[in-house]
Amino acid sequence: MNILVSFIFCLMLPAGVLADTKPTENPAAKPTTMAKAEIAKEPAVKSNVPAEKNAKQAPAKAEKKKPEGLVIGKNLKVGMSLEEAIKLLGIPRSIKVKRGTESTLDSISIEYASHGVIIHFLNGKSKIEALEIQPQFAGRFADGVKMGAKVATMIDKYGVPQSMNASLARYPAKGIYFSLKENVLIAAHVFAKNSKLLSHQLYKNHR
Repeated sequence: MNILVSFIFCLMLPAGVLADTKPTENPAAKPTTMAKAEIAKEPAVKSNVPAEKNAKQAPAKAEKKKPEGLVIGKNLKVGMSLEEAIKLLGIPRSIKVKRGTESTLDSISIEYASHGVIIHFLNGKSKIEALEIQPQFAGRFADGVKMGAKVATMIDKYGVPQSMNASLARYPAKGIYFSLKENVLIAAHVFAKNSKLLSHQLYKNHR
């Protein structure tokens, strides 16, 4: 009977009172849970250290030199393979065939108007025989000369030409011929040594 009364009395108590009468095992367990949480956080803090180092090193990787552009006699030159030139310059705007005195002297011209360069090579050959540099060429020669430079700059870099008039400066030993207008370089032809192109013979024998 006493047991029944005690049971009924417990049912009549508010829920908050019942909660207070329960054993206090859970509060003791909370510190353990927090300790585990703190331990679990420690690896995360450590993993941030390499990330910070990587973030500091990132700007160093970004400091790469920009491509220097087209340089005649360096990354674009006579004697290089046609395949290399196309990789450098991309898809050409037009391709033309010029007839020579015989079939073996037929030449093919590939124009890159956006670069201001025309590549010439002999039919059946895979090496560049000549480079034609146009007025819009924005690159430079390996010695630093650019289109639009004064004749004085050309002479300073290449020396006195073998012959020169108002429209042409000739450097046959170097295979370079600069077209001039009012003492300014406006175009150029660069030929491979002993090139069999008809235009080379014309420039070489020009007086």
